[in-house]
Amino acid sequence: MEREEKKYPDVLQKETTRRGFLKGAAVVAAGGAVAMATVGAVKPGAAKASEPAKPLKTIRHLFVERQNCTGCRGCEFACSLHHEGVVRPEAARVHVNTYKGIVDIPVICWHCEDAPCIEACPVEPKAIYKDEKTNGILLNNDTCLGAKCSKCVEACPAQFLRLHPDTGHPLTCDLCGGDPECVKACLEQSGNPQGPCILGDKLGFGVNLAYREVTPDEAAEDLISDLFYPNETGERRDLS
Repeated sequence: MEREEKKYPDVLQKETTRRGFLKGAAVVAAGGAVAMATVGAVKPGAAKASEPAKPLKTIRHLFVERQNCTGCRGCEFACSLHHEGVVRPEAARVHVNTYKGIVDIPVICWHCEDAPCIEACPVEPKAIYKDEKTNGILLNNDTCLGAKCSKCVEACPAQFLRLHPDTGHPLTCDLCGGDPECVKACLEQSGNPQGPCILGDKLGFGVNLAYREVTPDEAAEDLISDLFYPNETGERRDLS
């Protein structure tokens, strides 16, 4: 039997306003079953296919459909396995926050065009810089001041940057050279009806200034009130 091809909404068609971002493009259907594979059961060696799929295009931006996140943490596992060689979520370049024990919020780098993190770096030449080809944020570990500085972490408007638990260096997102492992892992883990929560594209219209103003906590509060918990009337709010 031929497997039905998954179809997901083009995130670039969505509004880039603060409210439009918070609401999202779709509401998770109540009681919908989520078919998921267990990433933790996969051996590290099996995480990479014998014949790695070639990227169709160089990804330059990540997006999140936060209402789709099931908290599987496949993105953290794939990211840390790729960069650290082991499954170690605390060293992943993408992380999932569980807010008030109710909702899971993926926190990603927005790869801002004005790059406040790079601007804040006091080292000359900058220890943190952008890959012009992939738009990934790279780090010179030899010149980075690490935990002694943390200016880039303080400057990150998306509250994404954090420090490596061992080295103290910022965990910057290099987009895996243009083929993000988190995007592929999320696609594999996602099921119907919700689809993946982390997506990528070579374009990024309007995301850098509008989307990053929504903090993870603000997005979580919105999901709790609008998508999961009934409001004061005991009914779900109409998001149309």
